[in-house]
Amino acid sequence: MSVQLPVPPWFKEGSSRKVCVLGDIILDEYLEGKVTRISPEAPVPIHLVTETTRRAGGAANAALNIQRVGGEAMLVGVWGADDAANDLNRLLRDQCIDTSHVLIDTNRPTIRKTRISADRQQMVRIDWEKIQPIAAEIEEALLERISSQSFDALLMSDYGKGGLSASFISKAIEIATKSNIKVIIDPKGVEYQTYQGAYLITPNRMEACLALGLDPLGAHDREELAKGLQEKFGLRNILLTLGSEGMYFYPEKGSSDGELYLAAETQEVFDVSGAGDTVAAVYSLAVAHDIPTNDAMCYANLAAGRVVAKWGTQPIEAEELLEAIQRYTGSFQESKYSTNYKIKTLNELQVAMGEQGSRPKKVVFTNGCFDLFHAGHLTYLEKARSHGDILVVAVNTDESVSRLKGDKRPIIGCEQRMRLLAGLECVDFVFSFSEDTPSKVIKALQPDVLIKGADYKIEEIAGGDFVQSYGGRVDTIEMVPGVSSSYIIDKIQQS
Repeated sequence: MSVQLPVPPWFKEGSSRKVCVLGDIILDEYLEGKVTRISPEAPVPIHLVTETTRRAGGAANAALNIQRVGGEAMLVGVWGADDAANDLNRLLRDQCIDTSHVLIDTNRPTIRKTRISADRQQMVRIDWEKIQPIAAEIEEALLERISSQSFDALLMSDYGKGGLSASFISKAIEIATKSNIKVIIDPKGVEYQTYQGAYLITPNRMEACLALGLDPLGAHDREELAKGLQEKFGLRNILLTLGSEGMYFYPEKGSSDGELYLAAETQEVFDVSGAGDTVAAVYSLAVAHDIPTNDAMCYANLAAGRVVAKWGTQPIEAEELLEAIQRYTGSFQESKYSTNYKIKTLNELQVAMGEQGSRPKKVVFTNGCFDLFHAGHLTYLEKARSHGDILVVAVNTDESVSRLKGDKRPIIGCEQRMRLLAGLECVDFVFSFSEDTPSKVIKALQPDVLIKGADYKIEEIAGGDFVQSYGGRVDTIEMVPGVSSSYIIDKIQQS
């Protein structure tokens, strides 16, 4: 049995449709560095910045998700007359996103969130923003842009920063409705009556609870929340995102659609930043293509499962979504206890981990043949995992093992060796490499910590100099004495 889920039509050349993204445009900034001393001026740590990373956030991130997954995004909103706006403009234009409908508001800075971290631990976040409604004349100019442009769906990304006033939202919905264009809203705040007339809203559980005046920590049924929002605020369709529990669709009265629930499509969550943007973006693109509700939910759910497995705010990529769809439709009968999801390609790991210096978690890397897995291997890997937050294990392919160990090795094939490693709780990701040393893959992944056995000297470890060149650490671990694959093989042969 297999799940029937077609490949989205926007993957076909020349068939993509346009989504207008309207809302609060944000620049996410990450300052990674080190703290080695306390200031002589005050009892506060001195943070030495070693790397700065800037990414699109808010409505800009939603637009980036649409563009990267294969759609066409038109961004509408405001930013300030400042360097943050220039940085955002470059970021978006590099991704071929139309920013010609973003206006400059000299009375407010570009919304900017700066996260300061040391050794991948966030210390503080600094926000630059001026929360107030944008000027009436700018609202009118933006509404004129919406009225004069052609697009297939309207996504409003409301972060409560003033970019979407109640009157602005109502007018935008009215403009879209007159042209039979569906409106999707990623909501904020508690005044959800503002969203009346929109085709669908996408609150998360906490947002729904707050809007209904309920305790977010309470045990509230998903139908209770969705129905409550619909009845209290006069809303139409509700797509309630439930984090690790998946998502739930509650239709408007009289709809041919029924209630739908999908379990989450990820087993590892590293960072939920931007996941709501991804859900709203992919669902909006599906709506633009008139895709049935169940399929639209599946695409959004699969996309969300991929982005929460990344670190920091990152969009879904077209190849990631396509692969997720293929896995979803081809492995429906796979056990829920399977750890195959830990086995990745090098490219998948690069995408998932993001750039070195902007990761909120410390990545530990080790490698080996791991032929005839034994207790010494397990002890080594458990100790390696204790050196950071994520353990990535690179496994030699069968060909490279033969070159290193002789023609009679390996005893266990590469795929089986990776499956065994993936089954360990201490191992987060596994991939294979064909070279004799891991120097090439270490340069591609840029781990924070490189681990090898104590039978190696630090200066002899392949890739060690490179890891140390950007401030990474190289460590060794004592091996369990008297336990090795070669010893086990010799003992079997002598018996």
